[in-house]
Amino acid sequence: MLQSASKWFRRASAPEAGEEHPPTPKAPLICLRIGGEDAAALAPGAALVIARLARQRPDLRLLVALPEEVEIALPETVERRNLQDEGSPKALLRQVSPDLVVLFGNDLPGALIKAADRADVPVMMVDVQAATNAARKQPFSGFGKPPLLRRMARVMVRDQASVTPLLQLGVEPCRLEVGGVLGQPAEPLRCSEAERVSMAALTRTRPVWLAAEVPAEEMASILAAQERAQHHAHRMLLILAPEDPESACALVEDLTARGLAVASRSVEGEPEDETEVFLADDPGEYGLWYRIAPVTYMGGTLTGGTAQPRSPFEPAALGSAVLHGPKTGAYTAEYARLGEARAARAIHDAISLGEAVADLMSPDRAAVLAHNAWAVTSGGAAAAEAVVRAILGEYEGAKPRKET
Repeated sequence: MLQSASKWFRRASAPEAGEEHPPTPKAPLICLRIGGEDAAALAPGAALVIARLARQRPDLRLLVALPEEVEIALPETVERRNLQDEGSPKALLRQVSPDLVVLFGNDLPGALIKAADRADVPVMMVDVQAATNAARKQPFSGFGKPPLLRRMARVMVRDQASVTPLLQLGVEPCRLEVGGVLGQPAEPLRCSEAERVSMAALTRTRPVWLAAEVPAEEMASILAAQERAQHHAHRMLLILAPEDPESACALVEDLTARGLAVASRSVEGEPEDETEVFLADDPGEYGLWYRIAPVTYMGGTLTGGTAQPRSPFEPAALGSAVLHGPKTGAYTAEYARLGEARAARAIHDAISLGEAVADLMSPDRAAVLAHNAWAVTSGGAAAAEAVVRAILGEYEGAKPRKET
C-alpha cells in the first residue's frame, strides 16, 4: 500500500513541450500526524476527527501518519503511512505536498516543523493537554522548544488549565483555543422502560441515592452515610449495589439484624414504603438504577478496594449526580474532567458522604451537577466538530506554498 500511496501523492509533473492537455491538478492534501508516547491513546479521538473531515470534505485528500503498531479506524478514502517509514521531513513534504500539517497531542517533531516552515506549509496542533511532570511539577516540561511552538498556526488544547502554560512558552493568544476533549460519547446503559416507569412510581415521593459497586470494606461507611443522611430526610432510600452480588443474602441477614428494613431485587423485586435499604444484586441493571437515583456514590473510591470499578461517566450520562472519594484509580482523568466542570463532588469519609447525599437531595443542587456532568459526557463529539472547523479554517487560510 505504501508504494501505491507514494505514487498517488507524487507531485504532478510539468507539461512537456507540445503536450495538448495539462495534467489534472491533484486534490488538496491535509497530512495528520499522531506521534509520541501517547499515540495509542490519541488515536480514537483522532479517528473521530478524521472521519468527520472525510465526510464533510470528500474533495480533500487525507494522509494519516502514525506508528505501525497503533490501531485506528479510518475511512477507506484515507491513506495511512507508518511513522517508521517517514524518512526525511523535507523529502516527505516534496513527496506528499501537503497544504496543511496537523499534529495530534503534545509531540513536537522539530525537523518536520522546520521543513514545513521553510516550505510555507502551515502546521497546527490539536488535542494538546498540560501534563504535570511528577518531578518538576511543571506543565509541558517536555516541550522546552518555544521557537517550535511559536511557528504553530494554531494550537487547540483540551482544557482551560493548558492555556496559561502555553502562553508562558510564547504561543500568541490569538493562535490558542480551547477545543475540549475528543471522543465519541459512550452509549448510555440501557434498561427496561416498563421497569423504569414502575420503579419511578414506587420511589417518586422518596429521596433516593445509589451506592454502586460497593466493596465489603466500604459497607460500614455506606451505612453510616445513610444513617447520617436520614437525619435530614427520614424516608431516605439507599439502593445498595454490592461489588459481589453473591453476598446479597448475607447482607440481608446482617442489615436486618441491625434493625434496618431491607429488601432485595432478587427476592422482593421492588422496595416497599418502609424499605430503607434495597439491594440491587443484578449487575446488569445499572442502567435502571442510574435513572432512578438522582445521586450516585461510586463504590471503591473511598478505599480503592474495588477490583473492577465502574466509570463515573455511566451515571453522569444518565442524569445522576456523581459522588466519589480520593481513590479514583483507573478513572482519575474522568473524575478530573467532571471535577473541573463542577459535575461531581468529592468526599473523603462516611461523614462527608452522608452530608453530601443529604445536601444533594435538594433537586436544584443535584440538577446542577447532573447537567454539568451530561455536558461533559456528551461534549466529545462537539469537541471533534470544533477541531474539524479549526482544521478547515487553517486549510482555507493557507498561503500558496513555496517549492521545497
